[in-house]
Amino acid sequence: MIDPRISTLAGNLINYSCDLKKGEKVLIESIGLELPLVTELVKAAYMAGGIPFVIIKNSTVERAVLLNTGQKQMEQRAKFEGAMMDEMQAYIGVRSGDNIAELSDVPPEKMKLYEKYYWHEVHGKIRVPKTKWVVLRYPNPSMAQLANMSTESFENHYFNVCNLDYRKMSQAMDPLVELINKTDMVRITGPGTDLEFSIKGLPAVKCDGRCNIPDGEVYTAPVRDSVNGKITYNTASQHQG
Repeated sequence: MIDPRISTLAGNLINYSCDLKKGEKVLIESIGLELPLVTELVKAAYMAGGIPFVIIKNSTVERAVLLNTGQKQMEQRAKFEGAMMDEMQAYIGVRSGDNIAELSDVPPEKMKLYEKYYWHEVHGKIRVPKTKWVVLRYPNPSMAQLANMSTESFENHYFNVCNLDYRKMSQAMDPLVELINKTDMVRITGPGTDLEFSIKGLPAVKCDGRCNIPDGEVYTAPVRDSVNGKITYNTASQHQG
C-alpha cells in the first residue's frame, strides 16, 4: 500500500509546482530508485491530463561513466537528452541515493566536462528557462544520518515540510517581500559575524514551492561593492560529492 503522504507530495508537485495542464508533457527524472514516488507522479500527471515521460538514473552508474568520459561523449549525451528536454513543458527532478559522497572521487576535470558540455546545454539552456520545473531531494537513511535522526523521524519531518499548503505560505510571504523591496541597508550579526551591505533597488524573490521542495525563503542579493565586514559559517555544505 502506498504511503498517502507520497501521493499527496506527487499531487502537489504536478498540480502546484508544475501546474501541469492538459496535453502538456512532463519529464520525471529520478536519480535513485524512488519508484513509489515516481509511480505516483506518473499517475498524478495522467490525472491532470498531462503526458509523463520517465528517466531513471543511478549515482553509482553515473560515477562509472564520469570517471571514463570525455568531451565528445558529454556533447553527444547533451544532444540526445537535450532533444527530449526540448519537447517538454515541465520537469520534475527527484534526487536521492544511499551515499551523498558517491561522486567524491570523480576528478574535477571530469566534473567540468559534465557541467560545461552536458548540464549547461541541457539544463542551463533548455530546462531552466523553457520549462516549468521543480527539483527535490527524497528522504533516505543517508540523509537521516546527516541530520542525526532515525530514518522514520526524518521521513516524518520531511513530509511535514514538503506537504505544506504552499499557496497559503506564498501569500504569507508578501509582507516580507514588501519589507525587503523598500529596505536599503542590512546588517547581520552573530558569533564571528558582523556583516553590512545594501540591497537597495534589488528585487525580493519568493521561493514558494514552485522550483524547489521543500521551500520557504525570500531572497535578494547585496549591491555589488557594498558588502563590508566578516562572516563565519557554522555548518558544512556539500555539492556533487
